[in-house]
Amino acid sequence: MDISKLSLKHILDEDLIFESDFCYAEFHGSAELYGMGDIILFKKEGKTDVSAVKFWTITRNNKRLFHVANKLMADMGIELKMGDRLSKIIKKFGTPFFIDYLEEDYEAYYRYPGDFYDYNDEFFVVNYYYLLSPDLLVCFGVPKIDNKLTDLEIVNDYEMITEIMQARRACKELERSMYQPKECVRYVNQMVEKRKFTGMQSKNFRLIKMEIKECSMKGLKSDDIRFRDCVFHNVTFDSHFDACYVSIEHCTFIDCVFRDMLDGGHLELRDSLFQNCLFEGFRMEEEDGILSVNRSEFMDCIFREIIQKGAGVFSRSKIKGGAMERILYKNDDISYNEFSDIQIEDMELVVDAELGFFDNQLNSVIFKNVKLKGLMEDNEFVNCDTSGFTHIA
Repeated sequence: MDISKLSLKHILDEDLIFESDFCYAEFHGSAELYGMGDIILFKKEGKTDVSAVKFWTITRNNKRLFHVANKLMADMGIELKMGDRLSKIIKKFGTPFFIDYLEEDYEAYYRYPGDFYDYNDEFFVVNYYYLLSPDLLVCFGVPKIDNKLTDLEIVNDYEMITEIMQARRACKELERSMYQPKECVRYVNQMVEKRKFTGMQSKNFRLIKMEIKECSMKGLKSDDIRFRDCVFHNVTFDSHFDACYVSIEHCTFIDCVFRDMLDGGHLELRDSLFQNCLFEGFRMEEEDGILSVNRSEFMDCIFREIIQKGAGVFSRSKIKGGAMERILYKNDDISYNEFSDIQIEDMELVVDAELGFFDNQLNSVIFKNVKLKGLMEDNEFVNCDTSGFTHIA
């Protein structure tokens, strides 16, 4: 398996990018690139031979990219092709000495016709590492959804291999510590009904694969709170989470109430559904607070008396039905969202001057005394009453 003399020049007559100043795994050098970093041939500074090769999300969606990747693999003497199954890799290379994974967006690997994407389909790309010698590392990336090869990394420099493996072991340990910390109140795969969680204190607090009905949570104090794969029905979150970091992922909230949740810190919300929920008295008035909402849905929810002055994003989400009133909302960008069948009243939006409010779809939205400050572009308003909407650049 020889990557030292690889070149894209003899395969491509165009679309080849050469970067004289390129950083790979914290090492500087030069690189030949194809696409948006889909293929990288990296030469370490001071070296004439290729030090690392990287293929990312190589699928049949881009036939030319698929062909180029397979041609380079053949040049390296690898008797595999993109799209081959994991079983073939294991049969040829045996048991890997290290395995980790990355979470990637489904759309990067499997594209639907037109503009339709299912943003709830987030999945793991599992990386299988083979250290064939102290100076030859091979990593096969296989999406868990179908176990077919899409990613490949080969490194033949001892210093780079050492740095890469130390970094990825550290990431794996960090991920493990995030979900299994030593000082932690942890509830996993249970159903809880008609209970009160009041004044709980712990360095870490976890709810994983829980079903919680007709309960209340008040005054949780923790450095790190995480909810994952949970269902909440008729749950009241009262007072506030006194926390540095709150993460909510892949959760469903039905008929829930959120009051005065978070004074500061970082609240991250991803891939979750809120239906018939009330958000009232929410405060994040610290300028260094961060609120990030990604790929989530809010159906028939009420938002009122909310102040958010920090940073973050609100992206690729849907708000349908319900109402918004008496809100001050400041964030970096609001983008790629869908707002429909909703009335927005007495609201001030402040977005970043360079990012801003962009690429949103608004259908049947009624604006009453709504002001937007910051950059605004490429939004589509359909059947909206914008007489009460003011944009201040």
